[in-house]
Amino acid sequence: MRPLILGVVAGMLVTVFSTWSENKLPLPKIDSEIEKDLLAWLHDHGKSPENYVLSKFADHDIIFLGEYHRIRHDAVLVQDLIPLLYLEGIRNLGIEFARARDQDAIDRLLTMDSFDEKLANTIFWNQWPFWGYKEYIDILRVAWEVNKNLSEEELPFRVIGLNARMDWSHVWSEEDRGNREVMKKVLPDGDSDEVMAETIRREILAKGEKALIYSGINHAYTKFQQPIVDEESGELVRLVSNRMGNRIYSEIGECCFTIFLHSPWPAVTGYSDPGVYPADGIIDALFSKMADEERRVGFDIVDSPFGRLRDTNSYWSHSAEDFRLDMYCDGWICQKPLSDYVGVTAVEGWFNESNRLDAIAQIANPDPRVKNKDVSVDDLMESLISDTDFKRRFKRFR
Repeated sequence: MRPLILGVVAGMLVTVFSTWSENKLPLPKIDSEIEKDLLAWLHDHGKSPENYVLSKFADHDIIFLGEYHRIRHDAVLVQDLIPLLYLEGIRNLGIEFARARDQDAIDRLLTMDSFDEKLANTIFWNQWPFWGYKEYIDILRVAWEVNKNLSEEELPFRVIGLNARMDWSHVWSEEDRGNREVMKKVLPDGDSDEVMAETIRREILAKGEKALIYSGINHAYTKFQQPIVDEESGELVRLVSNRMGNRIYSEIGECCFTIFLHSPWPAVTGYSDPGVYPADGIIDALFSKMADEERRVGFDIVDSPFGRLRDTNSYWSHSAEDFRLDMYCDGWICQKPLSDYVGVTAVEGWFNESNRLDAIAQIANPDPRVKNKDVSVDDLMESLISDTDFKRRFKRFR
């Protein structure tokens, strides 16, 4: 049953490739002068991922941390950042993976005498039933632990649910997906990116506060405009300039900053093909020569030799004739080789007979074989778990 469920993430864009190459993708040879410049920059300016994120709050109010999704060390990095953020006076973490309309429940959870795991699970289920992953839910647990140790006079750390409500029970065919009236029912709060941007305005900017915003990278673009390409002709259809980060950048400009968490990019030919290394593989080739402790690092892209690296093999290269990394994001974090990536952990028993039909109703795939409710609990759990199998998904990378 899993192929019927796969590839239909609602509101949270995740790159899912339908074909996986058994052959390792070769890494390029780096020009010696370029390699020297890149290594010198890392030596002089690179920081640990945690210190890199914290350092950016010195002259920015909103830091967007953009991920691929479901990669364990990315979610753990956010967990590790929470107590450090609080010590630096930053009390807000916005997450794509919870709804803005559940903010009262989130605030209540994070100030309870004991952590209510059932309520935490419900908060994630409400956003989308197919996000039952321990490392994401533990973000709430870590924030609760920080607050548990505060005095009554100290303000609590907040995790802010950014996203819109989604209800995929209204989609039963591909025609429904293209029907504006049906999609209004699917997204009754409005477009996810606009809801997330409005939540940042209301909960953070209007209060004169700062925040780390953790989301899929496609929501986190500020200056970069995401290309939409006709995959048959290869022609650029349009550039998207209304993602969450684009909207915030249009209001506060350089007071926001986008950091990309290292991961593959979709191929120039489209999402249906296996992914490629970013920057035509130069970053991965460089880091393959470095010791493990050296390549866990955060570094600037803009105004650095990394920013001048070109990319011709990815989908993002359609956005400009001379596409460079400094057009894509402001900063970058690497933690380990792509071949070592491990997925997040599916919560045991996340699906059961009592919630099976509710989960099926929220599958975005309109295939009637799915929507007819013939999907078992085991099918649902298999779908949840297999989406975290990065040994399979990234096996072409080094």
